[in-house]
Amino acid sequence: MKKTKVLFAIWGILVVIIVGLLTALGFILDDRYETYKVLEDKLEASAKDYVQDNNAFLDEEEIVVDAQELIMLEYLDELVVNNDSCEGYVVINRSNSTYDAYITCGKYTTSGYKK
Repeated sequence: MKKTKVLFAIWGILVVIIVGLLTALGFILDDRYETYKVLEDKLEASAKDYVQDNNAFLDEEEIVVDAQELIMLEYLDELVVNNDSCEGYVVINRSNSTYDAYITCGKYTTSGYKK
């Protein structure tokens, strides 16, 4: 009886340690990609400004705006994170007013990015 209590306690401690380590690892990985998510938000905001200034797209259902075009037209400064140069685009759906930014860099690619 005493052996099972000790064994149960050891297994309980191991489970708590493993769950704690996995949680900490998840937070570390999420923080590592936070700067890329901020860049996606900047790209999305610049695309909103671009569309607002150019009413020519009002009749199109879906618009794809390239990041290089936004940089060239000075809506966006650059697409660089920690010396990691990126490419990207924003898909704008006019019917439900959604802006989805996608980037690809040396160390990160947005889920759903298509070339």
